[in-house]
Amino acid sequence: EMDHVPLLAPVTKRAWTEHDKLSVAASVDEAFRLALTPHRGPVFCDFPVETIYDQAEVELPDGRMPEPVGPDADDVARIAALLGSARRPVLVLGSDVWLGGAEEAARVAAETLRLPVIANGQARGVLPRGHELLVTRARSVAFAEADLVIVAGVPLDFRLRYGSFGPKEAPARVVHVADAPEGIASHRALAASAAGDLAAFFTLLAEAARPGGDPDWLGRLRAAGRASVAADADLLASDATPVHPMRVYGELLKALDDDAVVIGDGGDFVSFAGRLVEPARPGRWLDPGPFGCLGTGLGYAIGARLAHPSSQIVLLLGDGAAGLSLMDADTLARHNLPVVIIVGNNGAWGLEKGPMRAVYGYDVAADLRPGTRYDEVVRGLGGAGELITSPAEIAPALRRAFASGVPYLLNVITDVDAEYPRTTTGV
Repeated sequence: EMDHVPLLAPVTKRAWTEHDKLSVAASVDEAFRLALTPHRGPVFCDFPVETIYDQAEVELPDGRMPEPVGPDADDVARIAALLGSARRPVLVLGSDVWLGGAEEAARVAAETLRLPVIANGQARGVLPRGHELLVTRARSVAFAEADLVIVAGVPLDFRLRYGSFGPKEAPARVVHVADAPEGIASHRALAASAAGDLAAFFTLLAEAARPGGDPDWLGRLRAAGRASVAADADLLASDATPVHPMRVYGELLKALDDDAVVIGDGGDFVSFAGRLVEPARPGRWLDPGPFGCLGTGLGYAIGARLAHPSSQIVLLLGDGAAGLSLMDADTLARHNLPVVIIVGNNGAWGLEKGPMRAVYGYDVAADLRPGTRYDEVVRGLGGAGELITSPAEIAPALRRAFASGVPYLLNVITDVDAEYPRTTTGV
């Protein structure tokens, strides 16, 4: 979400006055303040072009974050009471948990209260892969059977069934927690809510609530998660050609370090990654977010490489998404920023082609040129790359890419009929 600084009136045929200069300075100062205040995010600040050629005194913030405002204690107490009576609670963590610096407090609260956790966005890794409380792979069962779902740091949007959980005959009670009051869902009734600094919320909740619930609940979810992982085993090792997208991830998961940053930018191809990639640390997964604004991947990769100069940076691109931003591999090459780019090249906008076929029996405007040589594009821009047409080629190509020290694109020809399995609930 974007806070917006009001536009200043444009200058036409009048002189540029001292008042105008001070207005711009105040707006820049306000932009910094807004960017650091929950709900945190980009700030749009516009001003007349004349200011580029003039000077103004601007008092910038001293670099400290605004003092956090914690949630109301009574709100936290109500949530703690709901937890005390719940038999099948689930805690959902979203990106704002990491963006707000609450990842440690969230982990401690989950462990103290023995809460099963589902993580999405940049909260992936708050509980590292393999953690006993992490049940993201059992989210369908968790959302279908829970009697209390606490959602923190993420909107109740299509990714979370718009807040509809539990069996139809006994819907789950829903608690929504956000870093600012305007982030609390208003489209559905809530059992409770809290707004404020998320780290403070989790600390207070861990102090106020007590572990409880059905002693078999976590075990059932862990068993469902193991079953989901086992069901993927054959496709992760598939020898089919064209390559099944799952085989790509079967090899990639073996090659990733704990501090790797994985970036998703695509439709069906990246949907598989969202299901399979569980980071070991928070903030190590980036994607276009709920609006699905494809084309963000190369920019994310540039930023991730600069922020983590010694980590593996992996960019996963659908071939549709590659068409939107691949030329920024030029920036990677010019600035010596090594990134491993994997393109799932199925010659289609798969996220559109599959549903059109399912609904109408045909598809339109969803096909791309088969076998496009995206690897040659990156080579032409100063990087390196190769074409992959069989599963056996994936693992050695990954080793070459990570060892290359340059932007390196693996152009994997994948099966257009290997669609990501979806339901209308987004689960």
